[in-house]
Amino acid sequence: MVRYILLLFFSFSYISAQAQVKIGAQLSPTLSFNRFNDDEALEEFGNSGIGGRLIAGAIVDYMFQENYYLSSGIFFVPKRVGIERVADGREEAYRLHYVQLPATAKLFTNEIALDVRLYFQAGFAIDIKILEDNLSDDPQFVSEFRNLDASLLLGTGAEYQLGYNTILFGGFSYRRGLGNVVRSTDANVGDLVIKNDLFSLDMGIKF
Repeated sequence: MVRYILLLFFSFSYISAQAQVKIGAQLSPTLSFNRFNDDEALEEFGNSGIGGRLIAGAIVDYMFQENYYLSSGIFFVPKRVGIERVADGREEAYRLHYVQLPATAKLFTNEIALDVRLYFQAGFAIDIKILEDNLSDDPQFVSEFRNLDASLLLGTGAEYQLGYNTILFGGFSYRRGLGNVVRSTDANVGDLVIKNDLFSLDMGIKF
């Protein structure tokens, strides 16, 4: 029985090694801002600013060909929505929290220096809302936000091979919102189209 258990263990170890799967953790200080379309609104509105946020999560990179990887994971992604009514300067802000599931491709260069190579990343992400919070005392603009969002995810950076199984990485990424996050607005506002954008400094480690 022991020999079969050992055989199974070494078989899984071999498969894992051949598959070149890397898992890791990532932290990303982020600027959150939104794009605005008020063509169907009853008044003129605009964006009220940028908020600082922190994205955190786990990543999985799977090599399917040399220098080509599929990259996914699960992330906690907070976003800010800021609205300003032009007529009177009234501002409202909303906090949205999502669980994000990305599906991207990563292309790595050959080493540009000892143990250092660059990467380029592109793909999409699905965001599932887990929290919605009005930060204004008396919100009047948005009544409810949608439960799902989607983003185009682009990134670039560099990896450093610290040890045989340890990789440090850093870079920049841009998440461009594809869907309108607003489900419903106050009756006096009309229709608003708001899409979230995130620009991040990415830092992490893989094993």
